[in-house]
Amino acid sequence: MDELIALIALSRLKGINNIQKRTIVDTYDEIAPLFETQAACFGNDLCGIASSFKGWKKIESDLIKLDAMAAGVVTIRDKGYPQLLKNIPDAPLVLYKKGTLEIEADTLAIVGSRKATVEGRNLAEKIGETLSSVGITVVSGLARGIDTSAHRGALKEKGGTIAVLGCGIDICYPPENRLLYDRIGEKGLLLSEYTPGEKPLAYHFPERNRIIAGLSKGVLVVEASKKSGSLITARLGLEYGREVMAVPGSVFREEYQGANTLIKQGAKLVDNIDDIVITCFPGYEFKRKEPVKIDHDEEKVFSVIGFEKIHIDEIIEKSGMEPKGVMAMLTKLEMKDIIREAPGGFYIRK
Repeated sequence: MDELIALIALSRLKGINNIQKRTIVDTYDEIAPLFETQAACFGNDLCGIASSFKGWKKIESDLIKLDAMAAGVVTIRDKGYPQLLKNIPDAPLVLYKKGTLEIEADTLAIVGSRKATVEGRNLAEKIGETLSSVGITVVSGLARGIDTSAHRGALKEKGGTIAVLGCGIDICYPPENRLLYDRIGEKGLLLSEYTPGEKPLAYHFPERNRIIAGLSKGVLVVEASKKSGSLITARLGLEYGREVMAVPGSVFREEYQGANTLIKQGAKLVDNIDDIVITCFPGYEFKRKEPVKIDHDEEKVFSVIGFEKIHIDEIIEKSGMEPKGVMAMLTKLEMKDIIREAPGGFYIRK
């Protein structure tokens, strides 16, 4: 039996957990005999479990499906398996992958609320883009909110991004992220431990979070409530010896309570990009972007727009300009890519 097939079968074997499977791989040079008749060295109980495996045709059809979609398989014994992830005790034996991005050591997880604020999404995108600009790869889970924004920012630069899915590699979840999913599959990397066709079940996402934490040198929580799943990723990061960081927020806003609690418990407070670099990537230097040139009228409008969203009516009032003039300046500032419009007639700095 081919060792690749045997490792896939072991990864799908019911009745033993990920740590037990990892122990088998670390103990035995060959896994194929486990599923063959001469397997006494593995022990009767384990051989009994292995003999019950009936998924051979599914493995065969999955490999054909992966090939058709230009995806592949990397096992824990392959050179291409990420070393940081390999070091965690419950690392997946098999990862299904699609994309061109090579997994290097300089990776950072950016996670947070699915119901993120405009400010939180804006910040996640900006951090993702800045880190990626010097070659750092951003890892996240393709979820709504912070994950989506972090991926989008990272795709703008050379570091790229890795999306770890809570479903089969052939399924885009959430479905509204189809364009982002396709872009990551072309320019970044999609990863999943789940078999092709496996649906995004609720318990998959906490399991998936160990891969996000395991792949990364550090975990940054941008925005999270007390019940946010991103706190699971942060906790796992601590267990794996990763740096855990959080962006603080108002004590009066529920969406920041999880991140603020992490800081109280010892996570590093991050209020600028340099904090991340010093903590996880010493030696990196960011080139500061040259300020965009704006004229007098543009400055009058730009000066009243901050990193918290502000409504168009308030911009008109504070700028002292006529509505038509304000709208013209807003259009110019958007074209210069230094502000963005948010739903409901709000604007925010990029």
